[in-house]
Amino acid sequence: MFFLNLSAAEFFALFGMLGGLTAALYLLDRTKRKKVVSTLRFWAAARTAEEQQSRRRMHEPWSLALQLLGLLFLLLAIAQLQWGSRQSRGHDHVLLLDTSAWSAGQSGNGTLLDREKSLTRRYLSTLRPIDRVMLVRADSMATPVTSFTSNRAAVLDALNRSVSAFSSLNLEQALSLAKQAQGWSGGEPGEIVYVGPARLGEELGSPPVIPNLRTILVEPDRENVGIRHLAVKRGEEDSNSWQATVMLKNYGSTPHAVRLRTQFAGTVFAARPLNLAPGEETSAEYNFVTNTAGELIAAIEPRDTLPIDDRAVLRLPKNGPLRVAVFTRRPGVLGPLLEANHRLRVAYYSASQYSAGLAASVAADVIVIDQFGASPLAATQPRVATLWIDPPPQDSPLPVERVVPGAVVKNWHDDTTLGAGLRAKEAQLASAEVFKTSQSDSPVATIAEGPIVVARPADPSHPKLAVIGFDPLNGELKFEVTTPLLFANLLRWLSPEAFRTLDLSAGRVGAVNVTLDPGERAGRIRVSNDRGFAVPFTIHSQTLELFAGRPGEIRVFSDERERVLSLTLPDVADVEWKPPAGAARDVPAAANFGRGAIDLWKWLALCGAACLLIEWFLFGRRRPVRIRTPIQPRRPTGKPEPAKTGKLVSK
Repeated sequence: MFFLNLSAAEFFALFGMLGGLTAALYLLDRTKRKKVVSTLRFWAAARTAEEQQSRRRMHEPWSLALQLLGLLFLLLAIAQLQWGSRQSRGHDHVLLLDTSAWSAGQSGNGTLLDREKSLTRRYLSTLRPIDRVMLVRADSMATPVTSFTSNRAAVLDALNRSVSAFSSLNLEQALSLAKQAQGWSGGEPGEIVYVGPARLGEELGSPPVIPNLRTILVEPDRENVGIRHLAVKRGEEDSNSWQATVMLKNYGSTPHAVRLRTQFAGTVFAARPLNLAPGEETSAEYNFVTNTAGELIAAIEPRDTLPIDDRAVLRLPKNGPLRVAVFTRRPGVLGPLLEANHRLRVAYYSASQYSAGLAASVAADVIVIDQFGASPLAATQPRVATLWIDPPPQDSPLPVERVVPGAVVKNWHDDTTLGAGLRAKEAQLASAEVFKTSQSDSPVATIAEGPIVVARPADPSHPKLAVIGFDPLNGELKFEVTTPLLFANLLRWLSPEAFRTLDLSAGRVGAVNVTLDPGERAGRIRVSNDRGFAVPFTIHSQTLELFAGRPGEIRVFSDERERVLSLTLPDVADVEWKPPAGAARDVPAAANFGRGAIDLWKWLALCGAACLLIEWFLFGRRRPVRIRTPIQPRRPTGKPEPAKTGKLVSK
């Protein structure tokens, strides 16, 4: 026999402490009696004699014995006394079910995961009923789906509900979790059983060596060709053009010939035949022009044993240029500056058309107002982002503090996005307007007297606006590179969606690495998922790293670039793991450890309760509890009252 919950020393220490306390209280309860009498004149000697007599002997010793015996049985139940040897008690086993991308591969009439489930059921049938089992689904993250339990129905139900994931297997994490779980369970450690194809990703570490490891391997069909990556970005020559790249890989050991079929929004491109050597990666590029949104679909034929990586889908947004409406008296001067960018579609209007209210209804993303002021009519105010060039001081959208002739630019504020790349300091200006700014305004260029180029963000009363307080196309500044950069920065700030570089890609679930441009600052990076929640990430050496455990869409935002990562492709691992030489293999024979230990706690608890019940039935009911009757005073009658007597009351 042995204790499961307590050691022998702990058990005897608890019994000695509780038993001694019970005996002390029992004796203390029997030595003192409170009595109410009429007088203490003749009582002192009698009371002393009674106390001495009661201390020489113990009242009701069998009552104390029954209480101690009941306490002993209850403590034995709490310690969980086992009848048998420790070697015959149950063990705690951990089952690691591989649910990585390879488990979705075809195998006979089912999938690889179906074979894993069948082998797991066979292994469960070899265990004794007293053995406890924890089921863990192992892919990129090890996920326990049951606690240690001897309820086989609960384990089989969790096994049947397991499905294949899209990520690769992180066996190192799964084995570490299993080892820690056995250390925390409090029971005898059993086996850690891995069931699966044993395919690891290249970036994952080596699994730890575990002495109680058993591997039940399910060999997959490695003759597979799949799509590894689908990337799309906007073309550089045409605002409506797209450039797509599809990357494929042959995971097998023999050459494969496949056909790559691609289509966008119902338009089918010509199929491309590709021949891939064993382990080879190749890519195919597509260039197409469209101004509509739609799905780009890439698929390979013929289908193989792992169909989940034979098709990739990417949703492309509507593509098109930035519409710019220019109200000016000199379209020939502004034309070469604005029309050099193929992402801009420029339309020119006269100042009289602006005064007539056309600015409020023109179809444009950005309005440029050149060298004339705002109309006092509210109906003529622009309802989109606006760029003002050298407005008259009395009609400027921002208050003008002063006009400085012969101004010299001192600072372009190149520490901000609006001033990025601007370097032409000490530039001479014929005249410049100094604006009065608010706390939300962003100065772009300043002279000694104050800011002369200001950007004001949108608020409920007006859209975004930027004001240039001088003529950048007059004087020396028109020959500087600063002038086109200033216009580009302001237009990009006014309409960032049109100028932001958009990269879309369909990638693999799991660890994601995104290489950032040298100009992208880590503090300006934002990452969110398709539900709008922030995604944790780290940046090391201009490389953004994050992890996605399931398919979804990740958006990476910076000042000038937006990346949409559609993580819908499986992370098919291609490194075969070799189990340690000493590890047990395959499904074992049925366990034969003899008769298991018998748990006696239920019977011991019943015996303890019975002892306490018998003690109360034999002794507890005979102890009367008398309540002292208060003596009622009588009214004086003139006759002497008899002596008052009292009653004995148990304390």
